[in-house]
Amino acid sequence: MSVVALGAVRSCGVTTLSLALAATWPSSRRVLLAELDPAGGTLAAASGWPPEPGLVSLAAAARRASDPELVWEHCHELADGTAVLAGPGSPDQARSALGMLTDLLPRLGELVADVVVDCGRLAGTSPSPVLSGADQVVLAARPRLADLHALASFLETNPILRQDPRLVLVGDGPYSDQGVADALGVEVAARLPWDPDAAALLVSVRASARELRVAPLVRAARTLADQLSGDKAGTDTLERAETPPGTRPRLRGRRAWRPEPSVRSTNGSAPEEVSR
Repeated sequence: MSVVALGAVRSCGVTTLSLALAATWPSSRRVLLAELDPAGGTLAAASGWPPEPGLVSLAAAARRASDPELVWEHCHELADGTAVLAGPGSPDQARSALGMLTDLLPRLGELVADVVVDCGRLAGTSPSPVLSGADQVVLAARPRLADLHALASFLETNPILRQDPRLVLVGDGPYSDQGVADALGVEVAARLPWDPDAAALLVSVRASARELRVAPLVRAARTLADQLSGDKAGTDTLERAETPPGTRPRLRGRRAWRPEPSVRSTNGSAPEEVSR
């Protein structure tokens, strides 16, 4: 079993990506979606769930016990039964709860389940312990100049992660997957289409339901979920860019990013967060 941590340097739909992955995770494997965004969660509000159980109630319970199995008692469920540890909507409550769970959360990998972790927007030079210790790290970004420059800066200031990150591009843009991979020195694992209607349905409808199973977002997420769940900790089953650790190329301004005529750009919108 493995921990897959997801985050973004700029807001671009990482909660939608995390939700879509958990909802399309292979049914043969148990999965937990943990919403650990310090800026607060959106899934409880989008799903109509009460504030508790959730991350806050888990933090209170963890003062008396530190067994990772305690997590299951504080989860809600998606329509298909996928367990969700929902974060509070308040940033203050989210940061407080995460601070109280510094001993328990790094042990999520001990669960007999795969864990998809929404780490939210990443900031500063010290990744969260969950991100740093994850078996797989997936970063989301829009394929646009400002977003890619911000991501390049993050990668340069956070060179030491347990695993080299993979990148998911969100929405259309003027840069190809291979161009982004070559410039940043990271593997582009997938491109998430802009599909806000499907994103809104995922909190209440099974991904296998007729109205969702052929949606572009769900199809792309299912392919990525199959790839990620097939990985074992410390091994790579997806081809990576052959870039030695610590030698990621720097972005050099607009000349490094020439729009390709074959890639059609939309209005630049990315999939919205589930309730934002």
